Amino acid sequence: MTIERVARERRPTLYFLREIRSFAPVHLDTEVDMTRIRDHRAAARAQGRHFSWLTYVLYAAGRAMAAHPEANAAIRGRIRPKVVRFPSAHGKFTMDHTVNGQRVVLSAIIPHVQSAGLAEIQRQVDYYTRGDAEKLPEFAGARLLRRLPWVLGSAAYRSRTRPLRTRATTVGTFAVTSLSHRDVDGFHSTGGTTVTLGLGRIADRPVVRDGAVSVAPVLRLNLTFDHRVIDGAEAADLLTDLKQALEQFEDPSAGDDGTNDVGELKQFVLAHTRGQRVTDHEDVLARIRTDAEGDGSWAAEWTRSARALERDGRLLDACRHYTMARFPFVDGPARQRALDDTVRTFDQWRRGDRDIERLEVDLPTGRVVAWATGMSDGVRRPVLIVSGGIVTVKEQWASTLRAIRRLGMAGIVTEMPGVGENTLPYDRDSWRMLSHLLDHVSDRADVADSYALALSFSGHLALRCALEDSRIRAVLTAGAPIDTLFTDRRWQANLPRITVDTLAHLMGKEAGSALGELPSWGLSPDQLRALTIPVRYVACDRDEIIPGADVDLLARHVRDIEILRHDDVHGAPAHAAETQLWLIRSLLRVRRVKAPVHLVIDLLYRLARRRAAAAG
Repeated sequence: MTIERVARERRPTLYFLREIRSFAPVHLDTEVDMTRIRDHRAAARAQGRHFSWLTYVLYAAGRAMAAHPEANAAIRGRIRPKVVRFPSAHGKFTMDHTVNGQRVVLSAIIPHVQSAGLAEIQRQVDYYTRGDAEKLPEFAGARLLRRLPWVLGSAAYRSRTRPLRTRATTVGTFAVTSLSHRDVDGFHSTGGTTVTLGLGRIADRPVVRDGAVSVAPVLRLNLTFDHRVIDGAEAADLLTDLKQALEQFEDPSAGDDGTNDVGELKQFVLAHTRGQRVTDHEDVLARIRTDAEGDGSWAAEWTRSARALERDGRLLDACRHYTMARFPFVDGPARQRALDDTVRTFDQWRRGDRDIERLEVDLPTGRVVAWATGMSDGVRRPVLIVSGGIVTVKEQWASTLRAIRRLGMAGIVTEMPGVGENTLPYDRDSWRMLSHLLDHVSDRADVADSYALALSFSGHLALRCALEDSRIRAVLTAGAPIDTLFTDRRWQANLPRITVDTLAHLMGKEAGSALGELPSWGLSPDQLRALTIPVRYVACDRDEIIPGADVDLLARHVRDIEILRHDDVHGAPAHAAETQLWLIRSLLRVRRVKAPVHLVIDLLYRLARRRAAAAG
């Protein structure tokens, strides 16, 4: 017999169990005929797609919870309890992980799951279940709780999970937990939410259909509810609706009406809301039900929020919300109006800064528009060209324009061909656009000393341009495609739909044929070896858009290369501050700037690295 302390890895579980002691759990269960889902799952597998049973339950439960707002709620307090009802369903699911040799339960949250498609839900389930629990940034809080002393860890857990206003994003609005991988028929559990769904195994059992007995795959579906929030009748209605949704499942493939997958939009826009410091985005996303026209649509709800900010005189915040309304690209009148309002409000805001001007460059195939700063007939400054990816408009770089001046440089902030006001087509020669911009300001800036801060797909343009235009002295980029993305059809087959649709729009092609145009766009090893300038690249180990092979090509063939790697997805949303500071520090280093600003940026970057390491 041995007696020892509870392993640190299990501390978060103990904190959780302590918090749910106030629950009043009541348990219900039913049996679900999973025949239609089994058939859909088999058909998807034949097409090379995989959907787990858990994914189908999350899909159906998110929609059922949204239809039962009384259950999509949380409670706090004993003497004077308060209940919050959430406008959006955030599905928590649990998973089995081994951490430092100790088997533990971890949980993750899929936000706005009521509007997420099957493919997006599965992508997130795979992300959490297949990822390394010791590296995923979303599990940083659990890692911190393990290290803290017991008293501090318990207090930190309470401060994180108790507030009602943030409960949806920290705990979820409902939970799904499964033991279906073993011979377990029923599983009742309390997941810290008003409603918890427990999944047992799916086994062949006799069912009665049209008066005859047959065999069908049956799931024992268990529902535990907190009696303090809802009563048994409401819980029974919810369980019945969920059973019917699973048994009557229909293929939810999005986009048949020509619109975007709203769930995918919500997931991918989160990185942009974080980077742009967009406020109240949770409230806006919760109101969005469709990508069609009218109330509850993507463009309408973001625009409504933007107009309210504009009425309050918050022009830059309004501009950011208008930017989200036209995300990911203009595909109709509503998003076109949002883009027009983006430019209009930015133009009003920049009039308070006399050093920000508008540039328009007409070329044979279209017009390039940019915002510029630091241009002067007297002092000719080095140039920094700034551009984002396939969904980023130039107005999103407002803070960067001011930062460029503080670095003693002139700046040109523009956008990819086909994005925003840029009417050029996106093709293999799009890189020439950067040279034309430098030509346009050559009389007011030192264009012979130019640098490109070009993120994502515009990073590819900058590298291609640097091969031909010696005025570009360095390229700083993050998540830029190099070659494999353009040439590997197997990788392209798994690209997010939003990426494929946006590329097709920029190219003026049908989504089904756009990727076939790309193979000749890649940069060969010989071209990479011909780059004599410094290249600074931010890579993400779990990038779902840029293949790791592209990063390897850079590392092997570029002479002067430095790579910052994050254990993150495309855009590194969990490492935004660290990435920004590293790119600025890299710019100062390649320019050999020794001014005090270099020391400040270097210090801030080191602090960001330490915070990231502490969180990880």
